[in-house]
Amino acid sequence: MTTRRALLLNPPSGLYRRDDRCQSKVEDQTIQVNFPPLVLAYAAGALMEKGWQCRIRDYPAAGAGWDRLEADLRTDDYSLVLIAATSPTLQNDLKAAMLARSLHPNAAIAARGEIFSTHDVAILRDQTALDFVLRGENEVTLREWGANHGPSHAIPGLTWRRPDGEIARNPDRPLVSDLDTLPRPARELLDHRLYRNPENGRILTTIETARGCPYACIFCSVFLATGKAVRQFSVPRVLDEIDECITRWNIREYLFHADTFTYHRDWVLALCRGIVERGFSIRWGANSRVDTLDREMLVEMKRAGCHTIGFGIESGDEESLRKMKKAAHADKAFQAVALCREVGVRSHAFMVAGFPWDDMASLERTVEFVRRLDPDFFDLNLAHPLPGTELWNLARQLGLLQEERLSGGSYGNPAISGTLSVSQEELVRWRKRSLLKLYFRPRYVGRTLLRAGREGHLSNFVLAGARRLRGLLS
Repeated sequence: MTTRRALLLNPPSGLYRRDDRCQSKVEDQTIQVNFPPLVLAYAAGALMEKGWQCRIRDYPAAGAGWDRLEADLRTDDYSLVLIAATSPTLQNDLKAAMLARSLHPNAAIAARGEIFSTHDVAILRDQTALDFVLRGENEVTLREWGANHGPSHAIPGLTWRRPDGEIARNPDRPLVSDLDTLPRPARELLDHRLYRNPENGRILTTIETARGCPYACIFCSVFLATGKAVRQFSVPRVLDEIDECITRWNIREYLFHADTFTYHRDWVLALCRGIVERGFSIRWGANSRVDTLDREMLVEMKRAGCHTIGFGIESGDEESLRKMKKAAHADKAFQAVALCREVGVRSHAFMVAGFPWDDMASLERTVEFVRRLDPDFFDLNLAHPLPGTELWNLARQLGLLQEERLSGGSYGNPAISGTLSVSQEELVRWRKRSLLKLYFRPRYVGRTLLRAGREGHLSNFVLAGARRLRGLLS
């Protein structure tokens, strides 16, 4: 039997988060951390279950360019090349498909990413180098494709090119109800040295704990990939993944990835107590809404090694929260940040501004809100319309999209012409100016450096701050 080989890759199109939920440019964020491509590790795990030999390459993380990708494509006879794409980098990502097609004319060239949930047919029509794309949750789809080595009308979640050139869109795949039935991510294919906690330089990895979000924020595309029903990996499965990471690679730093980690209270408490009972000495961060956290939960999280919680606060203005359908209230943000400070867990506030209704007055109110909230870390992201979201449709209706384009833009320089009263150029300048003003508050600088020194990370914080400063001044 002929060995089937697959190359799964993040193309050399820039350092971005490529996990569908957050397609941000790494340098746009306060904590500039690059996470391992877990989506590719899951995809490799699905193929390996069917006897495939797989390689994973993360070219942006390795600082490698197109010449390295070409060299890797030439080293083996691949039957499949799978590309992880994001909406902001789509145009450059698809260059990898064209390169792979030129070197492997008989291979299947495929792509995955949130963008294909809505624009799969149009992209396949334009990009003849692609044979098929994966929509939605795609591990089971890829497992079925890998078993037969060919697209079929019987495989939900595939959009593919027929032999006659026509595009076929198979039915959507139902969400996986039991996440424990998914393959283990093939972490052995990752170069763990590429992914480090910028605070201490230690190797860091991601463990997926849940999928799905029941909320309806107009800027978020997570529902396209993982739906609204919150499903969780079992506590034993998560604990076993931690154990494997410690035993095989001595990894002690983690991001517990979920659309809302703290959504199910009992599950969180069971996981944290399991970490303690197994004696895992680890440090980790997670995300939360401001209204799904309480003191007992936070105490247990800290006891289990949690050091930072990210909150999608978005705005301190009740009317703006209502318009973006956040289903949260600003006063809860103050309670959540105060609770973190009381328990000794750091808070990271994520804000979004620059919606069509924003003006300079509302933008300045956002800055004042962050100043009063005073979290340990914060990001001011600009509202960047992702295809398929309600914000995308609203921006298009209002004539605010720069073009009807599927590529380009970022949370620091979005693909819109601005709000109804503030230009894109003014938004970008406001964001940089506001971040500088908030970062360089004497009290904030002193508190941050004092904590970093106490934890033995002062030099790393100074270097990270200098790097962030250069980016904002450029």
